[in-house]
Amino acid sequence: MGKGFLAGALFLLAGMAHGAADEHARGDFSFRTGPLPAFVERAEIAATWPGDAPGASDDRWRYWLYDLQSDRRDRRDEYFVDYVYEARTPSLVGEAGRFQIEFNPGFQQLTIHAVELRRDDAWQDRLVPDKISLARRESGFEQDLADGSVTALIVLDDVRMGDVVRVAYSVLGSNPVLEGHLTDWMRFGWQNPMLHARLRVLLAAGQKPLLHRENDAPQAMVRQRADATEVVVEARGLRAYIDEEHYPAWYQPYPMVQVGAHRTWKDIVDWALPLYPQVDALPDELEAKLEQWRALPDDRARLTAALRLVQDDVRYFGVEMGDNTHRPHPPEETWRRRFGDCKDKVYLLVTLLSRMQIDAVPALVTTDRGKALAGFVPSASVFNHVIARVEVDGEVLWVDPTITLQGGRAGEYDLADYGAALPVFAGSARIETIQPPRGNAAGNGITVVERYTPQQGLHDVGLEIETLYRGDAADRRRRSFANERTDDLSRRYADYYSKRLGEIEVLALPKIEDDRDGNLLKVTERYRLKSPFDDEGASVRALDIYADALQSTSTLPSSLTRNSPLAYTSRGSYRHEVEVVLPERWTPTFGKERQALASPAFAYERSTELGEGSAKLVYEIDVKASELAPAEASRHLGEVRKLQDSLSATLRFRIPANVSADERQQRLQQLLRNAIEQGKRE
Repeated sequence: MGKGFLAGALFLLAGMAHGAADEHARGDFSFRTGPLPAFVERAEIAATWPGDAPGASDDRWRYWLYDLQSDRRDRRDEYFVDYVYEARTPSLVGEAGRFQIEFNPGFQQLTIHAVELRRDDAWQDRLVPDKISLARRESGFEQDLADGSVTALIVLDDVRMGDVVRVAYSVLGSNPVLEGHLTDWMRFGWQNPMLHARLRVLLAAGQKPLLHRENDAPQAMVRQRADATEVVVEARGLRAYIDEEHYPAWYQPYPMVQVGAHRTWKDIVDWALPLYPQVDALPDELEAKLEQWRALPDDRARLTAALRLVQDDVRYFGVEMGDNTHRPHPPEETWRRRFGDCKDKVYLLVTLLSRMQIDAVPALVTTDRGKALAGFVPSASVFNHVIARVEVDGEVLWVDPTITLQGGRAGEYDLADYGAALPVFAGSARIETIQPPRGNAAGNGITVVERYTPQQGLHDVGLEIETLYRGDAADRRRRSFANERTDDLSRRYADYYSKRLGEIEVLALPKIEDDRDGNLLKVTERYRLKSPFDDEGASVRALDIYADALQSTSTLPSSLTRNSPLAYTSRGSYRHEVEVVLPERWTPTFGKERQALASPAFAYERSTELGEGSAKLVYEIDVKASELAPAEASRHLGEVRKLQDSLSATLRFRIPANVSADERQQRLQQLLRNAIEQGKRE
């Protein structure tokens, strides 16, 4: 019955290709229901999941089919998705009963072809257009982007565990500003098992396709037909993949394929060049700025001044509608509005620099995949961000005007995570590697000095903390402080220390000293601790220490078993120093000690020093690499685990017996006073 019903359902769906589509309006937006596009070859769904296929006994999800087909002939730009899935546990049934499709009605038309559910070997039609809603739920709005995207929400009634749900839809049209410079991507691995996955792309007849494959993705079959070049990539019985987390920007762990028409990076530059025409005149206010900057001592200083203006005085917000998804607004408009997205801000910056005869051009990058870009099939659609390439005194500098409140000289901020860029200028024809700036790691890091000074025995201890942020760390902290009231910052800091050290009194608001030109930011805090030392008996008191300056260097992924490259932390030097001034006759129970750890990415040392009337604990780490190859990752993570354990310490001190007795007497007297006061209130 199951196979016969399935065959009948497929015959019915195939017959729909000759029917007409119905329009369903939802306010300003609409979608259609109707037949499959003529280019689609519908896949069959197995009646049962094979017992020998991965996922046969999976207790979460089983993906029966993911089929992506695209028609890229004559810039028709239509893609079709057929997705079949099954929830295998009651907790996931709610998720299985809803489905979302995002599209942009400014240049795309959504058609929903089928919503079906299989139960007891029988397929049920669950497509109810009146229950499908459309809403502007732009996923990028929280990141200050508005692109006009709309979400179609499909909610199915009566979905049960073990039901197989099938949703088929197509989207016609693409952003006209891209001029057909598109490619198709598809994964062949998920965190759940997949029975059948297929990517099918139709290019113009006679067109030579280009392919990019990652992580042992299936090979493509290419067939020249009379009406098209057909590319098919297909796989069956795909296992579930484990997400090991903490990947470098350029890496993703799944088999993946990209298919596109034969183009070169020069073709993409030729497409992008007209989007950034030369500008010969700017508003009077900017002309006055240019005149001031020309008096600065050198081009690096002029670049820094112009970059700071665009970063700090033009807020980031992108209204990416129509052509403006990729075409920037004119610089004078961006300046007048005082907001813009990456391409707007870059266009304004390179215009200012060009007017000062500084060589500067836009550079296209991908924040998703970094240096992997160099191996992609050339396409305008692989880029999602724009920065600027600037040449000063023969040195290539990379700057990002969307990053605010940077310190130091322009070009010192490390953009190496972007990995690779396509500069947009006449004659440009290749991807360039983005290298870390010279000397960046040496100037980056955090130094904390934490000093405890007992004033009146154990119950009145002064604590002063001085934290110095350098380089990239100073930039990040400066942005954080800009979004927080000083009172809130003080309360947050005090809460942190009170959780560690008990009752605390804030003696002064945090003092922030910012040397922006040197990119050094210092924070000084002052507190009085009521009772930070723990009583361990036998006249021993203990102080718990934690080196939070090194916290970012000790983060572990969820699994220490590693088969993928590992992203670590920013290169630089981190130091946390704790000094305890000893009251008279206090003696440490510890002596001079040293612990050292090393991995392919760092060198770490913790040392204990005893001075005249003081004890000092010093943590230091030099991070030499921000990512590691799989072969290095396991050993590195083992050392990070040890490092994580090492950041906490307890300093123990022996105090004279009479001091201990006095302390007990003071505590009893305080308890008695508290009881008397409580009795009076009652």
